[in-house]
Amino acid sequence: MPKDSVGYRDTLIESRSLRQIRPLRFGLGGSYGVNFYQDGKLPSQLASPCEVFVNGKGSGLNFLARLDIPLGSETDKFTFSPVLSYENFGADHTWSEFGQGNDTSGGKSNLRTAQFDHIITDNTKAVGVKALFGWQFLKPLSIEVGPALYYLFDREVTKTVKAITPGDVIIGPSGKVRQQSEGFGLLPNANAILAAISFSLSLEFPLSQKLFALPNIEYLLPLTQATSYWKNQSLRGGITLKYDLGNHEETITSSHHEKIPVHTDVPDEKWSKLSASIDAVAINRDKKEEHIVRMEVEEVKVHYAYPMLNYIFFDEGSSAIAPRYIRYPSFADAQRNFRGPIERRGEGLLQLYRETLNILGDRLRKSPSTHITLTGCTSNAGNEAGKIQLARARAEAIEAYLENIWQIDPKRMKVEARLLPEKPSPSNISEGQAENRRVEISTSDESLTDPLIITKTEHIANPPEISLQPHISAEAGLKSYRSSIYIGRKELVSFNGSEQKTWSVPEEALSSGIDSLDIILEVTDSAGNTVTAHNSIKLEQKHIEREKQQELEKFSLILFAFDESKLGAKNERTLGLVAESFKRSMPQKLSIVGYTDELGEAEHNDELSRKRATEASEQLSHALRNRGMKLPDNLLIDGKGSREKLYDNSLPEGRFFSRTVNITVEHGK
Repeated sequence: MPKDSVGYRDTLIESRSLRQIRPLRFGLGGSYGVNFYQDGKLPSQLASPCEVFVNGKGSGLNFLARLDIPLGSETDKFTFSPVLSYENFGADHTWSEFGQGNDTSGGKSNLRTAQFDHIITDNTKAVGVKALFGWQFLKPLSIEVGPALYYLFDREVTKTVKAITPGDVIIGPSGKVRQQSEGFGLLPNANAILAAISFSLSLEFPLSQKLFALPNIEYLLPLTQATSYWKNQSLRGGITLKYDLGNHEETITSSHHEKIPVHTDVPDEKWSKLSASIDAVAINRDKKEEHIVRMEVEEVKVHYAYPMLNYIFFDEGSSAIAPRYIRYPSFADAQRNFRGPIERRGEGLLQLYRETLNILGDRLRKSPSTHITLTGCTSNAGNEAGKIQLARARAEAIEAYLENIWQIDPKRMKVEARLLPEKPSPSNISEGQAENRRVEISTSDESLTDPLIITKTEHIANPPEISLQPHISAEAGLKSYRSSIYIGRKELVSFNGSEQKTWSVPEEALSSGIDSLDIILEVTDSAGNTVTAHNSIKLEQKHIEREKQQELEKFSLILFAFDESKLGAKNERTLGLVAESFKRSMPQKLSIVGYTDELGEAEHNDELSRKRATEASEQLSHALRNRGMKLPDNLLIDGKGSREKLYDNSLPEGRFFSRTVNITVEHGK
């Protein structure tokens, strides 16, 4: 091959995924219909002299069986449905007249003027077929339209006269008959076949994975009439139950070859082959591996011990309390609207943090002997360099709020100022400077900053952890590869090369409502060829009622200073709460997982988070020994680093809350 020519390398691209399938559906339904008639000139068999029947109205039950056949691809929302039905087209046609009736009141027979109704009762019933075309234009709303053809198998008609007013009038010269038959038989000159157009609107509600209920409204517009002297329209309301005759998805594997152009100046270079695929392997609760294509998501109630961050952060150069903190205009307003920390069911940690000043004020009022120190700090960088008065002004702003709104005696609050916190974050980065612009709230009474105990709904994945296993064949040698997990278009986690680790699906993904995780593997070989492989994991919501004796408790430990793994003294009280939970019942499982913020290198953060988890496990073990207990055998100690971000890191409080250890206690029976 000449130098600087273009060659082509054959590349095999393979992917696996769950393909959505819309199965056939079988349905049974019923409806209650109202029939409206406009009457014309009646035939002699029905008409009487001077009778004018203007309109008629009737109602009845209707029944159907149907088969829904999907049209188009799995993403389309069109169906074709053949329908068999039993229909009721009956109605009463009424004409009123005034005449002489027999009044038998008082034991005498007298003629009186009375109202009589002449009633023609049409008992028309039919069986029919429909060919309906449906479109689900806005889930769960669907419309259907199509032709219908009916055979009228019951065309009986009766004619009666009935005395209406006054109530003591009877019909005929003798007896007490208030209603008499004027005739009966088949509907004169009736057609046996009726054609119509059906229009309907329905809502779809799932009853189970395969069974659905669809309340609907239908309007029938006749193309032909049963008789030449009656014209009718029908309106029905009912419900149909539909059952899926098959599964909703299937696993498919697809592959294809592509020739990728490559510039080369090597005369006799051989083209190299590159192929790749990726599997998701679950680590189940028994620590065994199994290949998966779906995960069950269970919704549970969790008792959560949230940490209280005793820092209030300020904007650059400002001593005003930031708008994101919730404040009240007066003491009366605070007493009326503050709900207290224990009534915050379901709220997230960052939501609770915005109430820090009010939680602090409420606790100070309930503990009148407690004193606090407010230490204002600056970043001591840029326009805040050397401004000790700015630090003091920040502390005084907090003092003023507690005094004016929560009526805390200023003698109980000591104000101090520092250019930098005692344990500052790095001042050479903007994130560290934002974290140093704060007021620190300290006290000798540790109960003032006790964790906030919240009950909230969370989601548990089964299996609980995923490991990605790439399979790569590279004749030219492997240069690099990267695997990622996405939900929608958002990347949840990624791994470079052989750093593959087990991964737990975060609450953000489990509660999102999106029904699958997407897995992507990108591979490059030493010759410069690239290949991408795909896979996916189905997320299936399961509403499982857990045993009454079983519960989950989660405890969060902070504060870790920037890049530190040593627990502070204030966390001993939280560890004490964890140990006390063991007294109620011995945990079935215990996990201790460390985290970091997103600052710094990934490898360093992984190691730092493991150190934090190990430190917490050692301290918890010590607390349990003091109470005559020990850690359970089923124990997980892990570090997630910054790969699984717990909170939004754009604000300093989000980064502080991410420097944590989460302890999950799962009690058994």
